[in-house]
Formats: sequence, structure tokens, C-alpha cells
Amino acid sequence: MSIIQSAKKYWGSLIGSDKALTGKVNFNIAVSFALRGISIIISFLIVPYSLKLLDTNKYGIWLAISSTVSWISILDIGLANGLRNKVAEYIAKKEYDQAKIAVSSTYAILLLIILPIAAIFSIAAPFINWNSVFKTTLDQKELLYTLITVFTGLSFQFILKPISSILQGDQKIYKSNQIQLICNFVPLIPIILLGKYLQGSMFFLAIAQTLLPVIVLLIYTIILFKKSYADIAPSIKRIDLKKSKSLFQLSIAFFIVQIAGVFLYSTTEIIVAREFGGGDVAIYVSLYKYYSATSIILNIVLATYWSAFTNAFALNDIEWIRSSITKLLKIAALFLIVIVLQVLLAGPVFKIWVGDKIKVPFTLSIGMAVYFSVTMFTLVYTVVLNGTGKVKMQSIISIITAVLHIPVVLFFIRYLHLGLNSIIYASILWTVIQVILWKKEIGIILNTKTNKLDVSDVI
Repeated sequence: MSIIQSAKKYWGSLIGSDKALTGKVNFNIAVSFALRGISIIISFLIVPYSLKLLDTNKYGIWLAISSTVSWISILDIGLANGLRNKVAEYIAKKEYDQAKIAVSSTYAILLLIILPIAAIFSIAAPFINWNSVFKTTLDQKELLYTLITVFTGLSFQFILKPISSILQGDQKIYKSNQIQLICNFVPLIPIILLGKYLQGSMFFLAIAQTLLPVIVLLIYTIILFKKSYADIAPSIKRIDLKKSKSLFQLSIAFFIVQIAGVFLYSTTEIIVAREFGGGDVAIYVSLYKYYSATSIILNIVLATYWSAFTNAFALNDIEWIRSSITKLLKIAALFLIVIVLQVLLAGPVFKIWVGDKIKVPFTLSIGMAVYFSVTMFTLVYTVVLNGTGKVKMQSIISIITAVLHIPVVLFFIRYLHLGLNSIIYASILWTVIQVILWKKEIGIILNTKTNKLDVSDVI
């Protein structure tokens, strides 16, 4: 048998074709790869056109503003992921009334979260010296109008984002990616066509990149709730926070995991800057981005399985879950080959990418490769736990990891004198612990479900 035939046979064993559920997953993967690829290209195109509109300094301030205000997105207390799971579960069981209650209650909670924040911001914003906050000397009015525009746009996106969770829960990931693609593409048009007439206008860039996507989201939300999701469209009468208790409990668990992840990523850069200096931050972040390409690609595949696992778990299709885990672990194993190639090509790639500005330490490169190798398998087990909605263990370990991360890293740096490698060694430690515990947890959950015991007793 030729190498090509062997490869085809191996790939066939990975994607499978035995079930309708697998067919949905494979379709989502194929279309999502295409849509995400185009979205990435568009996101790269926006940068040079934005730099034509603004000078480097103004563009830097724009990035700082959008990055700061984007923290609004994590204030949903995990409702996006919680709703995704509940919609998948209720649709699988054809419990459309319960889905309607979950959707209606989610929109109500999001409004209750954003309205007080919007009120406080509206009152306080005009009295704050934003030039002092961002350490710049731009026109105060333009800076204020830009901030108000970004805040308004992201607030509306915050309220309208449940439609993506609903599509993901209904295993229509490709439609969610389609919406994201259009939201990325629409701002590019006015930036290209009108940019030369509005040179230096950060306010115009804010309108294009934060308000135009709101129109796209609003149109899709109205159309989908009138047609495809009329049965679960939000209604004031169906808001029931008591009946949505399980949704909120699940959402809080997701929120804890999410916050812990943000904390780990943010503190890592701060530790590197304080202990080693800004130059080493550039080395660490650049190397992290280089190796993270593998996890980004794998996540496109895993995203399509999340709601499929929820569906299968709700219908007690444990056999499909087990076979899918095996396939995903094989796919993760394939990425180890890519990571080995990344190690071998790191020098030449960085030479082309950033020239002589960044020298990549070989030991740090190896450590990063080991970290992402373990992460490939952790991601597989994580998406299974997320799909089944059993995230209590994840939230507990995330809290413990967040608490221990800084002291462990500082111990490695100051007492073991491991240098910049200390960061990656600590990250490897947490990831190894996760992969072991996640695997054990999944075994308990699936065995309990198979034996028809009360899964709620399982952590």
C-alpha cells in the first residue's frame, strides 16, 4: 500500500462517516476552515488600511482603547457558553419551551449587566481626562467620542451575541463563523473607500469597526428568530430566572474557567516584564504566537464537536462520544509532527518574520514545543467536558492554578534560577495536571452515564 493510500485510509478513520452526527461535524469543520481562513485574511488586511488612515501613534492608542473596552465581553458571566450547552441539550430532547426560557432569560440577564455599566460610563466619561489615562496628547473631544463609540458598539454586540451561542448549540458552527466573517468584512469596505477622505479620524475607524458589526448582528438576529428559531425566540413572558437556575450554575462555572485563563495569560507577561525586561516579553510572546498556530487550527476542529458532545450526552449516545474522543486524540497526535517541524524551522522562520530583532533561545523553544504538545491533548479532553457540561472540576483546578501560578513561577526564577524558562515550566506543570485529571474525570462521567447512575453526584 502506498504512503498516499495509507494516509487516506488513516484520515478516513479519523473523520468517520457512520452517523448523521458525525456528518454534521465534518461539514462544520470543512466550511469553518474556509470561513475562518477568509476571516484571518481580512483581519490582516484591516491592519495596513487602518495604518493608512491613522499614524502609528494614533493606531497604537486605538488598539489600547479597543483592547481596554473589549473587557466588556467577559462580563457575560459565562452565559454564552452556558446558553450554547443548554440550547444543544434542549433541541436534542425537543424541549423547545425550555430552550425559549433559557434564551429569554439570557437576554434579560445581559441587559441587567450592561445597563448599569452603560449608565455609570455615560455619567463618568465626560469628566475623565482620557489623555492622561492613555498617556497621549490627542484632541480630547475626538478621544471622548471614540471611546463612547467603541463602548456603545461593544455594548450592543454584548447584548446581541446570544445568536452565535444558539447557532453553535444547534450545531451550525459554520453559520456562526459566517456571521463573524461578515462582521469582519463590512468595516473593511468603508475603511478602504473612505479612508483617504478621512485621514487621521480615529472616530471614523471606531464607527466602522464597532458600530457596523452591530447592524450585521441585528439583521441576522431578527431574521433567524423570525424563521429558523421562531420556536425559541426571546419573549418577555418567558423570562424565568428560577427555571434557568441550571443555566446560571453552568455559566458561572464557565466564567470561573474563563477568568482564570485570562489571569494566567495576563500575569505571565507582567512577570516577564518585571523579572527580565521588555525585550524578553517580546521573545516570549512571539514564540508563544508561533507555536500557538497549531492549537488555533485544532480548536477549529474541536469547536464543531462541542455541541455535538452535548447532543450525544443528552441522548445517551455514549458510544459516539467514546469513538469521537479516540478520533480527536489521533488528530491531536498528528499535530505533534507539525510541532516537531516548528522546532526545526523556528530559526529560519523568525529570521524571515522579524529579522535579527528577536533571537529565539533553543531551550525556551523546546519548552514551548513540549507545552503545546501536551496542550493538544488537554484541549481534546476540555471540549468533551465542556460539551457534557461537567465543568465543576475545571473551575476548581482553574482557581487553584491561578492562585499558585505566580508563587510557583517566582520560586522557579528566584530559587531554582531557571530564567525565562520558568514561565513555560510552570505552564507545562499545570497542563500535565489538567490532562491527567480531565481524562480521569471523563472516564468517571461516561461510565456513570453508561451505568445509568446519577451523574450529578460526579464532580
